[in-house]
Amino acid sequence: MKLWLVLCLVLIWVELQNGDCQQLKRRKDVGENRIRPGGKRLKRPLKPKEAGGRGQSLLTQVLDKGRFLRLGQSTSLTPGKNMELRCKGNSIGWSYPTYLDTFNDSRLSIKQSDKYSQLILTSPSAADTGPYSCWVIVCDGTECEKDHDRSYASYIYFTDKDNLFVPSAIHFEIEYLRPDRPAVVPCRVTDPQAKVSLHREVPPEELIANETLLTYEPTKGFVLQSPSPEYQGVFYCKAVTKGAPQISTKYQLLSCRAALCESGSVSRLCDRRRQHQRDLHSAGGTRGGHQLYLGLSWTGFPSCSHQNFLEAG
Repeated sequence: MKLWLVLCLVLIWVELQNGDCQQLKRRKDVGENRIRPGGKRLKRPLKPKEAGGRGQSLLTQVLDKGRFLRLGQSTSLTPGKNMELRCKGNSIGWSYPTYLDTFNDSRLSIKQSDKYSQLILTSPSAADTGPYSCWVIVCDGTECEKDHDRSYASYIYFTDKDNLFVPSAIHFEIEYLRPDRPAVVPCRVTDPQAKVSLHREVPPEELIANETLLTYEPTKGFVLQSPSPEYQGVFYCKAVTKGAPQISTKYQLLSCRAALCESGSVSRLCDRRRQHQRDLHSAGGTRGGHQLYLGLSWTGFPSCSHQNFLEAG
């Protein structure tokens, strides 16, 4: 009887010893998994930074009560309410609709501080619709350039139900159909949700956008991918949202050779730079079989005049 008791005690002692050894081994294995040889702890791999992270937060709009909104590729704002944009950096360049510079618009102001640059446009209207962008300027001595990796742009719509098209001071524009590049009928809208169609005046017809030969972009207008003489004539655009349809400026499309278009663009450049400072009078007649004679003259300062022969067919 005593012998059996002794054997039972021995077996119990052996089992207890085995259990302690297994627990010690498990703890040791866990410790080896946590620590590399040499006593260095394993580190979790760092997540790669998202590409363009800095550029995404570079351009912001200042909201009420000091709140900021990071602008996307396009933004719709309310006309009449002052717009304030900020761009991070101590040396910033800006780009905005060109006419604000051409006519030295006093509504636009730019201020640079130590940490950011500030662009303010007071009482914006539908005419201020267009691309706004900023970028960091980097300098090496006296040479400075744009840092393309730290730049951002946003196309801003100042949506106006009474002006679905971006207003233009020119009521009849001339656009050239060149065989070597797409042609644009620049009827831009102030509401990206507007439905826009392109119409020929004579004979009256609507040209259907088909995503190949004729496309429409709210920031540009209608794009003729492969312009040909058959598109010559007077065109206009029609836009519709919830109210009555609205008609754009009329566009005269002329077909011409590349070299002649370049010389013809001289008159257009002079015309557009002074469109608010003179009265424009145009006269046209035909000379010969397929030549179109254009004579432009206007009054104002500075005076510009240009005459040119364009190939009409």
